[in-house]
Amino acid sequence: MDVPIAPDDLPRSPTGRVPQWVVDERTGRAIAPQGWLPPDVDETPPPAPRRRVRWQLPTVLVLAALIATWALTGGGAGVPDALASVPWLTGAASSEPSTPPTAEVVALADAAYLSAEGRDLFFGTTPQVLDAATFGDRCTDSPAAIGVPAGAAVGCYLPSEHSIVLYRPADARLQGYVVETAAHETLHAAWELLGDDEQGQLNTLLEAEVATLATDDPIHEQIAGSVGTHPENRPTELFAYVGTQVWRDGGLAPALETVYARFVNDRAALVAVHTGWQGMLDQLVADIDTASQALADQEYANASTRAQLEADTDGVAAYRSAYADKLAEVDALPAEQRSGLQLSWVWWDGTDLPMRPADETLAAAAALLARDDADLAARTAAVDAADGAAAAERARVEGLVADVNALQAQLDPTTG
Repeated sequence: MDVPIAPDDLPRSPTGRVPQWVVDERTGRAIAPQGWLPPDVDETPPPAPRRRVRWQLPTVLVLAALIATWALTGGGAGVPDALASVPWLTGAASSEPSTPPTAEVVALADAAYLSAEGRDLFFGTTPQVLDAATFGDRCTDSPAAIGVPAGAAVGCYLPSEHSIVLYRPADARLQGYVVETAAHETLHAAWELLGDDEQGQLNTLLEAEVATLATDDPIHEQIAGSVGTHPENRPTELFAYVGTQVWRDGGLAPALETVYARFVNDRAALVAVHTGWQGMLDQLVADIDTASQALADQEYANASTRAQLEADTDGVAAYRSAYADKLAEVDALPAEQRSGLQLSWVWWDGTDLPMRPADETLAAAAALLARDDADLAARTAAVDAADGAAAAERARVEGLVADVNALQAQLDPTTG
């Protein structure tokens, strides 16, 4: 079948994503309400929750705050009847995955602090962890992901295939990003295990918890951008976002933590994964900001020092010329006139040469010139060294920026 591709001019949420409902409306694709379906209804499973990331990174000496934009979309509150026979989706006892989990998948489960039930759920989706070359459109050319722009997704949970696909950046420093994505998608799958009553109770608690967060917390924009105009998707988004990103001392509402504990052994540690990798990127930008400001100050100071050095060099050159002229003038005088001649001079730097015989004043001026030559040579060497150090620091800062830019590229499978 032909799969419609989303035009580039589709409306986007504040996080930069194209919600599935926008694609559906533009392409005319009919979407049935999500929820439990009667046995005689054969419907396509709901769109899969998926994650996208957009970063705004600094440039040398002109820095902006590093903003992590996270968006997930799709995933309804119920499980279609077509999937009712899948044990891990209906709440029945988990079965062993048809393919044993790879060592990498097991390591992700360990790093995400998944419980036994969470691990069974995660492993039951037969997770695939792919690099940029193999990830490609795995999360965009599925029927559950029709029209999602290439490069938008970095991981997805596909109910129709009861599978999770994850993109793995090549840079090991972003491993926490993969861990969080795995946990987030697992929590979307976990939400499907809960009954309607339990989901309703948890949704009330989740809304209350999110309401306590600062109004400028990016999670509000992330959730709103994921939900769009499909409020039925808000509960599963709340469950996944809060579960991976929100923690306070003592935990959240006890009933909420009790459900999370079914799937995550140490949720505080899981949230620390989120704050850890994001904090690493934030710290890189903060280091660039600090280093860039110090570099700008040093380069300004160097420029001021060199300007003063050049002015003083010009001043010494003028006095050198005046000294030469005066020396030639005195040497041209008759001997008896020269012997009675007296001179005084105020040097360029304010040094006073009082009235004395001309030969003595000229000798003192020559000594000042020799002093000035030595001083100017030392100052020139110092400012040259300072400029060299600043150039080396500029190269270092530009290297830091290149490193952060490379990390940003790693976050996008199309450039990673």
